[in-house]
Amino acid sequence: MRILLILFFISILSSSSNANLRCKEISNHLIASECFKSKKNIKSALEALSKFKESSDEEIYDYLDFKRIQVLQNTNKFIESIEEFSILHPKSQLLKKVDFMHIEFLSKNNFNRKLLEKLDLIEKKYRLTKKDKLQIKFYRGLYFYQIKEYDKSFNLVKQISTRNPLYKSKDVNELIRTLNSKHSYILSKKDKINRLNALYNSGQYTTFMDEYEDNLSLQLLIKKSLIEIKSKKTEKGLMTLRNISLGKFASSGSQSKDLEAMAESKYRIILYELNKSKDNSALAIRLNSILTNFPNYKKNTEVGYLAARLFTIDKKYNQGIKVYNWLIKTKSKGYIDKSFYGLGFSEYMQGNYRDAIGYFRSLKESDKLYYQQLGSYWTAKCFLKLNDRNLAFKEFNELADIHKIGYYPYLASKEINKKIDLKPTKQIINSNKYKSDINLLEISKNHRKLRKEIENYIRNKINSTNFIDYLNELNHAGEFNLSIKISYSYNANDRYKYPRGFRSIVEKNSKKYGVDSNLIYALIREESLYDSKALSWVGAKGLMQIMDKTGDSLDRELKIKSLLFNPEDNINLGTYYLMKLSKRFNNNLSNVLAAYNGGPNNVDLWRDKFTGLDDDEFVENIPFKETNGYVKRVLRSYYYYKNNY
Repeated sequence: MRILLILFFISILSSSSNANLRCKEISNHLIASECFKSKKNIKSALEALSKFKESSDEEIYDYLDFKRIQVLQNTNKFIESIEEFSILHPKSQLLKKVDFMHIEFLSKNNFNRKLLEKLDLIEKKYRLTKKDKLQIKFYRGLYFYQIKEYDKSFNLVKQISTRNPLYKSKDVNELIRTLNSKHSYILSKKDKINRLNALYNSGQYTTFMDEYEDNLSLQLLIKKSLIEIKSKKTEKGLMTLRNISLGKFASSGSQSKDLEAMAESKYRIILYELNKSKDNSALAIRLNSILTNFPNYKKNTEVGYLAARLFTIDKKYNQGIKVYNWLIKTKSKGYIDKSFYGLGFSEYMQGNYRDAIGYFRSLKESDKLYYQQLGSYWTAKCFLKLNDRNLAFKEFNELADIHKIGYYPYLASKEINKKIDLKPTKQIINSNKYKSDINLLEISKNHRKLRKEIENYIRNKINSTNFIDYLNELNHAGEFNLSIKISYSYNANDRYKYPRGFRSIVEKNSKKYGVDSNLIYALIREESLYDSKALSWVGAKGLMQIMDKTGDSLDRELKIKSLLFNPEDNINLGTYYLMKLSKRFNNNLSNVLAAYNGGPNNVDLWRDKFTGLDDDEFVENIPFKETNGYVKRVLRSYYYYKNNY
C-alpha cells in the first residue's frame, strides 16, 4: 500500500512537471503567464508577466497590472495588488472589473461590513450594465445569507434563478438548495413556472427537462413537447400537442388559458409540418382557422402574416390579400409595413400595377429605412411596367441619391446605369499610436478566452476622438472583424464597414476559378464578417461558412484535404463552390447566392415554380425567409465593392 501511495504521488509530480514544462516552451510571455496561471504556478506566472511588461509600452500597463491581480487572486497579496492598481491607474476603464474582483474576495472571506460598503460604492461610482446589476444582486444575496437575513437573501437569489437562470447558475442553485435544506425556503409554483420559461427561452433544454414538473401549466407542457420533438422523441411530442389541440387535457381552470393552449398547439403542429409539406395553401387555410376559432390568441398577428405569406408563395394572391387587409385593419404591431408590402407585391404579381403603386408609396412613409427603400424601388418598377419611364427613372434617381447604400438603391443604380458617389475616404494610414493594443490582439488570436478579454479592453478604450486611428491600425493589422464592429459605433466612413480582407488570398482564388473578387468579398462579409474562426449554430465554419459535409465533398473533387478554419483553405473551397454554382445557374447572381445559402436543389424548385420572372422578382419570391434576406444582403455588399473599389 505504501509503495502504491509513493507511485501515486510520483505520478502527480511528474504530471505537474510536464505541464509546467509545456508552459515554459511557450515563446510569448503573456500566453506563458496564462498557462502557468492555469496550472496554479503563481511564481512562474508572475515572472512571465513581468518579462512581457518589460517589452511593452506604458499604454497597456493597466491591462498587464490587471492580469497580475488575476494571478494573485487567491493569495495573501491580492488586496495589496488591488490597492496598488488603484493608485497607479486611477482612470483605467478596468477599475470596475477590479472592484468586482474585490467584492468576490470579500464575499468568500466573510468581510460582511466591507462587502456591503463596496457594493454601495460600486452602485454610486459606475454606470452599470445588466450583468453588473446581476452581480450586485447576487453578492447582496450572499451578504444577507451570511448575516442570517434569510428572507432578503432568498428573494434576491430567487429573482436571479427565475429571470436569469444562466447567471452563476451553479452558485445560485447551490445557495437556493442551502436555503431550502437548512431554512425551509422553497420556490412557489409561480417561481417554478417563471424559471422553466426562462430556461426554455435561453435554450437550456436539458435543465428544463430535469426540473420539469407535471401540472404546472399547459404552456410548459407544450414547451416540453417541443423539446421532445427536437430531441428525437418526435412522435411523443406531436401526440401531446395533438391531444392539447383537440382539448384532451385536464382543464387549467381558466377557459382563456385552455383556449390559448389549444391555439398554441395547433400553431406549433403547423410550424412543424411547414418544413415537410408541399401544400402551402392547405397550411394557410388551417392557420386561418386559428384566426377564426381563437380570436384572442396572443400570436394571431404572427399566425395571420404566415398565412398570408403562404398564400402568396402559392400564388393565391386574393386569399393572401384578405389576410394582409385584416392585419392592417387590426393595426397588428410589427406587421403593418410587411402587410402593405404583401398587398403591393400581390397586386404587382397579378399585373395590377396602379393598385400596387398605392401600397408601395405608403411604404415610403415608413419609419424603417428598409421599407422606405423597398417602397421606392417597387413604385419605380410599377411605373416601368406601365411604360412611364420618366416617372420610373425619377424614382430610381431619388432612391439612389438619397439612400446610396442598400440592396434596393443598388438595384436602382443598375436600372439607370448610375455609379453611386459616396463620401471620399482618406488613405488609410497606420499611425502606430496603438501598436501595443494591436500586438495584444495578435498574441491572443489562438487563445479564445484571452482574446475576448483583450477585445473588450480595447473597445472600452476607443472613443469619438481616437476611433479613426484605431480603425486604421486594426485594418492595417488585418483585424477586419473587430474593425467593422467598431465602425458601426461611430460615424466612420463606409469603407471601414466594407474592407477587402484577406486580399491576396481572395484575388488569387478569384483568378484561379474565374469568380468576381467583389462577390467573394461580399460573401465573406455577410457570412462571417471576416472572422476566420466563425462557427454557426448549425456547424458552418470559417470565412465562407462551409459545412463539414460540403467541405468533404469539395475536397474529394479537388483531391485535397482542407482545414475549414484556415483562411487559405476556406476561401479556396468557397470560391470553387461559387464557380460550380455559377456554371449550374448560368452566372445568375441571385440564383447562385440563393443556392449557396438555401441549397441548389431548392433553387431548381423555385426556378420551376417562378419561371419567367425578372431577377428582382425572383428574389422577392424566395420562400425561405433566411435565404431571401441573405441574397439581398450579399448583393448589397457586392454592389458596394463593385462600385467603390
